[in-house]
Amino acid sequence: MLNYKIFTNLRLLLFLFVIGLATLFFYINTKIINQFRYELNQQIKTVLNIYHQKVVSTEDNSDYLLEVLLPLIKELDIPMIIKTQLSDGNFSYEHLNIEIEFAKNTNEYQNYVENKIKTMDQNFEPLTIMEFENIPLIQIHYGDTDLINLIKWIPYVELIFAIILLALIIMSYRFLNVSEKNLIYVGMAKETAHQLGTPISSIMGWLDILKNDSENRPEALEQLEYETNHLKNISEKFNKIGSKPKLKKIILNEVLEDLISYYKKRIPKSKKIKLKLSFPNDYAIKGDYILLYWSFENLIKNSIESIKDEEGIIDISAFKQEDKIKIYFNDNGIGILPKDKRQIFKPGYSTKSRGWGLGLSLTKRIIENIHKGKIKLTNSSKHGTSIEITLTSFYS
Repeated sequence: MLNYKIFTNLRLLLFLFVIGLATLFFYINTKIINQFRYELNQQIKTVLNIYHQKVVSTEDNSDYLLEVLLPLIKELDIPMIIKTQLSDGNFSYEHLNIEIEFAKNTNEYQNYVENKIKTMDQNFEPLTIMEFENIPLIQIHYGDTDLINLIKWIPYVELIFAIILLALIIMSYRFLNVSEKNLIYVGMAKETAHQLGTPISSIMGWLDILKNDSENRPEALEQLEYETNHLKNISEKFNKIGSKPKLKKIILNEVLEDLISYYKKRIPKSKKIKLKLSFPNDYAIKGDYILLYWSFENLIKNSIESIKDEEGIIDISAFKQEDKIKIYFNDNGIGILPKDKRQIFKPGYSTKSRGWGLGLSLTKRIIENIHKGKIKLTNSSKHGTSIEITLTSFYS
């Protein structure tokens, strides 16, 4: 199951990533707009200089601006208003590349144009063409082109896209989280039924012997006690997997010897499988006996089921590497398909038609989450499989 803390941290990182991306978009967009505005300002100044030189050299009037330069400005697609102060103190206006629905010489037109000029002057300082005693007589007011106005919206569109993408990612993770939880709930229920089924069937068999076969009653009582303890261990397994168990010094060899002794009596008679343990007696870790037993049991069960030949071998070995203990489970079973190698420790993975795919995911949780170790598939082919477990050695 997805770790909730990891999911929360990932969601925070994604949120910060979107914020950072949006900030970057706005920064780049501002740089681009400022560059466009600078070039726009240079174009207007060029036109103004042409007109200024013409006026100075020929003493021409503003007709030159209207007749020659305005068509040129119109080609540049720059929204512009030319404001001219008349001799009576009023103003006349010429607008280029701006759609105005009001008729000229109306109050509505004048109010609209004055408001437009105020908006333009917020981004561009008006350029004075003619003045008298420092009083502007003719001024050019201009604003952003359609291209710049379009560019302004790009970061908002990108931000919306990033937010949608973030929402989809979070929804996907939540869906996966719910799916994994459902798989685990179903798997735990089936695993419980399976775990209880074997000892209960055995108890029923030994009870029948106890009733009808007086000669084997001592053995039946011994086995009934064993299966009753087995049921107790199963109960403790499920109790501990959902809580934080108290870890103490565990001799690994003792766990594996008990496990091998149990399975030697229960390997199907149709298979000749040799269980081999090459394990020093003094390897110890800080752990939980029942949960380690369960995790190793899942590996041995998988190895037994993978061995299709009449004769097979399951070899369990270990060695120390500094403060780590490396444990290897090797078998000569049919192996794992290449496409499945990354899936084997995920809830729901199973190659059995009636499997529920919980055993190896529980093993991974026990080894990595509870015992802070590592488990990985080191090799798998048609000749067998090898799984490596790394645990920290116990030091008193």
